[in-house]
Amino acid sequence: MRLFSKTANSFTDSDIDQLAKLINQSQHTYAITGAGISTAAGIPDLQHLSGLTSMSLSSESNLEQHPTSFYRGFHRIFIDPIFDNGPTTSHRALAKLEETGKLDGVVTTNVDYLHEIAGNKHVADIWRSLNVNHCLNCGKIYDINILKEAVPRCPACGSLISPDPIFHHIGIDDHAYEQANEWMAQADLVIVVGSNGYYSNVNSHATVVNINRAANDFDSRANLTLRGDADQIMAAVMKKVA
Repeated sequence: MRLFSKTANSFTDSDIDQLAKLINQSQHTYAITGAGISTAAGIPDLQHLSGLTSMSLSSESNLEQHPTSFYRGFHRIFIDPIFDNGPTTSHRALAKLEETGKLDGVVTTNVDYLHEIAGNKHVADIWRSLNVNHCLNCGKIYDINILKEAVPRCPACGSLISPDPIFHHIGIDDHAYEQANEWMAQADLVIVVGSNGYYSNVNSHATVVNINRAANDFDSRANLTLRGDADQIMAAVMKKVA
C-alpha cells in the first residue's frame, strides 16, 4: 500500500517521521544509491557527466596514449572531490545506520568508494570501485590512495595505473551484482538515495523509500517519496532514528 507520494520539490516533518519509523521497525533494511548521493561532494551526476564524454574518461586507450590529460580530467571529476570533500552527510548517515545495526548493506552504482570511506562495511559496488587499481604491465593492484598522484604509476615497475572501472571497460562486477540481488531478495525496507538504476531488482514485498530531487523510475514503485536535498533529509532522519 502506498504510504505517501509527493510531486513537489519539498518534504515535510511528517515525511521524516514516517521514514524514521520505517527504519526503526524494519528487520532488513538496505540502501540503493546512485550519482545523486555524491553530488554534494562535487562529483557530477550522470546528466552532467554525459557532457564530458569527449574527455574519454572511460577509455583505457586514451589513458595509455594521453595519461597526463586523462588523469587531469579524472582528478577534476572524481579524485579531487573524493579526497578534498570526502563523504557527504548522506554517506555518513548510511554508515551510522549500519554501525547501529539498522542497515544491512548498500547497493551502489557509483564507483567513488565514498560509502567505504564513510565507514560502511557491507557495500555491493556493482559497477566496481576506485579502490581497485591495476598496473597495466605487471598486474599489481593498489588501493585508492595511489590515485592521489598526478599520473599514478606502479611503484614496482613504473607502468601506468588503470582504475578498475576503466580496466574492465565500465563492466558490472558479477560478484557484487550477485550479492546485491541476494540482499534485495531479503529486504523488507529499501531506501533509495539519488539513484535511478537497479530498479527492477527490488523484491515486490519490500517497502521502498525514494529520496531524490527529481522524478525518476523509482516513483512508481515507492511507498514513500521525499523530494529534496538528500543530505538535509538524511540529517533530519538521523535525529529521529532511535
